[in-house]
Amino acid sequence: MKRCIAVLALSLGLLPGTAGALELKNVRPSYGPLGAERKGSKLLPGDVMFMTYEIDGLKFDDKTGKSKFETTLEFIDDAKPKEPLFVNGPVATEITAQLGGTRIPGDVHVIIGPNRLPGKYTIKLTVADKIAKETKSFTYPVEVVAKEFGFVGVNAPTVGFPGQHYMTSFGLVNMDLDKKSNKPNVEVVIKILENGKPATTPVSILLPRDLPDGIDLVKANFVPLNYPLYLNRSGNFTFEITATDKSAGKSATLRFPLTVIDLGSVAGK
Repeated sequence: MKRCIAVLALSLGLLPGTAGALELKNVRPSYGPLGAERKGSKLLPGDVMFMTYEIDGLKFDDKTGKSKFETTLEFIDDAKPKEPLFVNGPVATEITAQLGGTRIPGDVHVIIGPNRLPGKYTIKLTVADKIAKETKSFTYPVEVVAKEFGFVGVNAPTVGFPGQHYMTSFGLVNMDLDKKSNKPNVEVVIKILENGKPATTPVSILLPRDLPDGIDLVKANFVPLNYPLYLNRSGNFTFEITATDKSAGKSATLRFPLTVIDLGSVAGK
């Protein structure tokens, strides 16, 4: 019975101006906006940590219907916690909750420099409600590992609709280069699975054959890649992307879900 009452209270929401205590909820690492959930907290140099969250309990002005708050993002080396490596903010925001309630979504992203040293770090976000005079923070620990062959900067939306042109993108770093040509010998195999079985024929990307124009791997050992996909039907799928550096004998695998939603199931008939 208590659970039902709690669910009812959440579904009813709160009117502007009747906020409770400020809270930061549902902190979720993901592969970009609307992205699949990112598992683990280890990052390669050159990667991006993207996170979504929700601010709940904001106070709204009785006259304007707007909330006013500031966000401050910090990236901290745990070895020197009193000296943030960078600070972004405070960034002022004014917004109206046009669907009612007191909850506002937010997101942050932290770019890990290609020369960032291995170690343990902390991402800290602080939100200050300027009307209620309340401040709350959350922290998220991450670990930067030594440079190795792998994926960085993954953008992988986790939902789509039939008829949509979907795109996932990612980068490969730290490939072994031929001493004469300075070219890699890498194969990327993209599989789309449904119930553990291939839904379509796997696609292979070969490097250097498919290197994008203007790439100089001596200056920056990084290759941006993307894979467009036309969503012709609904279903629950899994991307499985395996990159193999044949020269170094190393491989890395990336997996994430994609749900293609039938509009009729959510929009009504």
